[in-house]
Amino acid sequence: MANKFVILAAIDLNPGSAIVLDRALSMGASQPDSELHVLSVSEPRVPLAAYPGMVAPPGAEGIDPQEVVGFCKKRIEAFQAEHAGAKIPQVLVHTSVGVPADEIVWLAASLNADAILIGTHGRRGLKRILLGSVAEKVVRLAGCPVLTVREKNHNPEWKVPEIEPLCEECAKTRARTNGADLWCERHHEHHVRTHVYGYSATSDAPPRSWGSSTGT
Repeated sequence: MANKFVILAAIDLNPGSAIVLDRALSMGASQPDSELHVLSVSEPRVPLAAYPGMVAPPGAEGIDPQEVVGFCKKRIEAFQAEHAGAKIPQVLVHTSVGVPADEIVWLAASLNADAILIGTHGRRGLKRILLGSVAEKVVRLAGCPVLTVREKNHNPEWKVPEIEPLCEECAKTRARTNGADLWCERHHEHHVRTHVYGYSATSDAPPRSWGSSTGT
């Protein structure tokens, strides 16, 4: 009998956790024999020291396991309603207190997990430096593939026009002229002239330019 496909999904009960769990359930449903482990980690609560130079031991309070179980049940019911007939893998819930990335990697190693799913909040700049990135650390330390899951939210300013495939007639023209002419008769008039800059660090001459046709 083949070994079970073990999935570890790390959630923090924030809104993005639903996406992580849904993706984990979908991955489990696609495997013939899978097992899903859901982990929620609480970072230690360190009280203020009573005296200078003295550090009190960290608090051991963590997320209530029943809260995590309730969250999983709701997401499983919603997943079943959206994917009728889908096979739901066996789901086991874990909670722990510690450094999130370390706890995730440790449990993955203990379970011999085949994949880790984790959400990412997309922090940038100083906020990311100060808070760190749990997902980034898990990717570096984990001994199995890690899938970072986040809500789709592409920046429309970054969207570029789709590049069309090379015209068959243009390809024939390039082959016939050995690259001297790039475009067929139909496309030749639609390409603007632009400049291509050339520069050599070993030359005293300033940068120069020459006309060139482009495919844009």
